[in-house]
Amino acid sequence: MPLSALLLSAVPLTLPQEPPSHAASSLREGEAPPTIDGVLDEALWERIPPLTGLRQVLPETGAPASERTEVRFCFGPKELFLGVSCFDSEPEQIRQVNMSRDARLNPDDRFELILDTFNDDRNAFWFQMSAAGSRGDALITKNGSSFNKPWNGLWKGRTTVTDEGYFSEMAIPYATLNFDPEASEWGFNIRRHIRRKEEESRWATPSTSIYFFSAAHAGALLEVPKLEQGLGLDVMPFLTADGERDRTTSETDTNLDAGLDLLYRFSPSTKLSVSLNTDFAETEVDDRRVNLTRFPLYYQEKRDFFLEDSGVFFFGPSTGRGNRGGDLSPFFSRRIGLYNNREVPLDVAARFTTQTDGYSLGLLNVQAGSLAYADEDGDPVSLDSQSLFVGRFSKNLGEQSDAGVLWTHGNPEGGDGATIGADLNYRTDEFLDDKNLRFSAYGITAENGADSDEAYYASASYPNDTVDLSLSFTEIGEDFDPALGFVPRGGIRKYSGSFDYSPRPRTNIRQIGVGLHPTVYTDLDGNVESERVHATLFRVEWESGDSFDLDVKEQREVLTEAWDIQDDVEIAVGDYEYLRWGLEYETSSKRPISLETGVDFGEFYDGDRLDYGIELDWNLNPGTQLGLEFERNEVELSGGTFDVNVLRLRADLQFSPDTSWFNFVQYDDESEDVGLNSRLWHIFEPGKELFIVLNQSWNTMDDRFAPERTGLALKFGYTLRF
Repeated sequence: MPLSALLLSAVPLTLPQEPPSHAASSLREGEAPPTIDGVLDEALWERIPPLTGLRQVLPETGAPASERTEVRFCFGPKELFLGVSCFDSEPEQIRQVNMSRDARLNPDDRFELILDTFNDDRNAFWFQMSAAGSRGDALITKNGSSFNKPWNGLWKGRTTVTDEGYFSEMAIPYATLNFDPEASEWGFNIRRHIRRKEEESRWATPSTSIYFFSAAHAGALLEVPKLEQGLGLDVMPFLTADGERDRTTSETDTNLDAGLDLLYRFSPSTKLSVSLNTDFAETEVDDRRVNLTRFPLYYQEKRDFFLEDSGVFFFGPSTGRGNRGGDLSPFFSRRIGLYNNREVPLDVAARFTTQTDGYSLGLLNVQAGSLAYADEDGDPVSLDSQSLFVGRFSKNLGEQSDAGVLWTHGNPEGGDGATIGADLNYRTDEFLDDKNLRFSAYGITAENGADSDEAYYASASYPNDTVDLSLSFTEIGEDFDPALGFVPRGGIRKYSGSFDYSPRPRTNIRQIGVGLHPTVYTDLDGNVESERVHATLFRVEWESGDSFDLDVKEQREVLTEAWDIQDDVEIAVGDYEYLRWGLEYETSSKRPISLETGVDFGEFYDGDRLDYGIELDWNLNPGTQLGLEFERNEVELSGGTFDVNVLRLRADLQFSPDTSWFNFVQYDDESEDVGLNSRLWHIFEPGKELFIVLNQSWNTMDDRFAPERTGLALKFGYTLRF
C-alpha cells in the first residue's frame, strides 16, 4: 500500500456526537426479583426492553459490533439488577480463563460498564464480568485520573455459557454506591471485548480517541427512580489469628486479635468510615524490584481501607488517559502504617467523604500506635504514637474541569509535618470540534521538622489517538519533603515533552507509531543534572494483538557525588553520556501461552549494561494459570562488574468464582532470599470472606537453601448491613 494511502486510511470514521440514552425499568409491585444465577429465565427480563446497538472501537471504528449484545436494567427496592446477554455465533471460541474476584481479564471475553451516579461527567463506578464468571470493580475519579482497581464493592454476579453465547446477571446494592438521591438520570456506558477477534465495542462514544473510563463521554440512563439505602450502616467485625516462627533462632510468636470496621451513610453521597485495630493480613505482597537508580522506587497502595474512596483525595494532573506525573505525590498513603519496612499498629482510622455534582470533600485521620524493635545491629528503635491527618476539597468547574486544595498534618516518622497545596485541571473534548485538550497546574508548600520549601507544576497536553502531544514543567525545592508524601528527587527543575504519531491503517496492521520524548533535569541554578531523549523509532501492533517496539535512548547524567550502585561498586563523580537501544515483542494474551520479552543494551555511565527479560503466561484451563517472569541485568563498569537476577513464579488455582488459591514465589540475588506468598480466599457471599495466608522465606546464602521465617495468618470478616 502506498504511504499516502496508508495515512489516509488512518483517518477515523465520522461518528455521531450526540450521546445515546436508554430508559431503565423498575420492579413492579408484587413482582419477584431475579435470581442471580446467570440464567435470564425470569419473566421480568422478557418484558424489559434491552439496550442494544454497540459499535466497534476496534478493529473498524464505528462499524456495528460483530456479535449482538443486549443489556437490561431493573431498579428494585434495594438493588440495581442487570441482565447481560452476550450472544456469540461461535460459542466454542469464547475465551474463558479467569474466574477469581478482581482477576486480570486481558485473556478473557468480558463486558464492562461504568455508572456515573452523580451525573457529574467526572466520577464513576466501574464493574466487569468475564465469560468464566470473574467479577471486578473499581472507582473512577476525574475521567480516569485515578482508577482504583483494588477497591472491592459488595455485589453479586453470575455467568453461564450456552450454545448461544454467555449470559450474566448482576445485583448491585444501592448501599454499595454513592449517588445523588434527587437525580433521575445517570451517566452510563458499556463495552464488550471479544478476544479471539481482538474486538472492542461500546454503546456510547466508540472512538479510539476517547478513553472508556471518561464519564464525560458516557450515554444517559434515564428514568432512575428515587432510591434509598436503608439505615445506611455497615458493621464489619473481623477476627485474625497469626503465628510466625524464626527458624534461625527457633523463636515463635503467636497472636489472636479482633477488630471492627464501621461504615455509616448520612446520605447516599456522604459517609463516615471508622476502623478499630485496623488489620491488613490479607494484603498481597509487593513484586520485588532491584533498584539500579539513584532514587527511591514508588509502590502502589494495596490496603483496602486506604483504597476505599481514595479518588476523593486524588491531587494533581491527568491527561485523561489514566496516567499522571510521578515526580511527587503530596499525599502517599503507604507512608501510614509502615516504618522501615515494619508494620506500625493503627489503633483507630476514620474517613469522612462527601460528593455531589458540584464538589467533593474528604477528611482522613489515623491514630498510629507506638513501635519498638531492635535494628540489625541490635540497637533499640522506637516510634511514638501519633495522629496523622489528610484533607482534600475539590470544586467542579464547567463540564469537566476542577480546582481544589489538599492539606496534611503529622509525620509518620515522628516530629512535625504539614503540607498544603492547590491544583487546577482544565479538560475539554471540544478543541478543534472533537479533540482532547488538557491544562494542569499546582503549587505546594511543605514543612517537615525545621525544613520547609515549595513545589510547582504546569502542563499542557493534546492526548488524542493519532497525535499525542504534551509539555510540562516541574520545580521542586531543595528542602521540599512532604511528611505524608513521596518525592523521589528534590532540588530540581524538570522540563519534559512528548510527541507520538500513531496512525491506524486499515490492514492486518492495527496501529503503527513513532515518538519522541525529551526530558531535562537541572538543579535550581540551572545546571544540568540529567538529560534524556527517548525515541520510538518504530512501533507496530497487528490485528492479532501481537506488538513490536524498537527504541533508542540518548542519556546524560552529571554526578556531583559518587554513587554506590551496588555494594563495593561505585560510580565516580563525572559527566556521563551514553546511548542505549531497546527491543520488545509481545504476543496477544488471547493465546493459551502468551509471551512478553525484551532486551535493552548499550553504554551505561563509563561502561556497558545489558538488560533482558521474559514473561510467560500459560492458561491451562479455566481457573488454572501459571506464570513465569525473569529479569537479568548485566552491568560492567570501571568500578566493578555485577549481575542482578529477579525471578517470579505464579500458580493461581480458581475452584469457582468464589474460591481462589494464589501462590507467588519470588527470588532476587541481591537479598539472596526466596519468598513464598500463598493466599487462599473464599467468599461465602459478598461481605463474608475468609483468608488464609502463608508466608515462607528461605535463605540461599553460602550455596545453601535454608528455611528462615514462617508466618501463617487467618482472617475472617463478616459484614452486617442495616
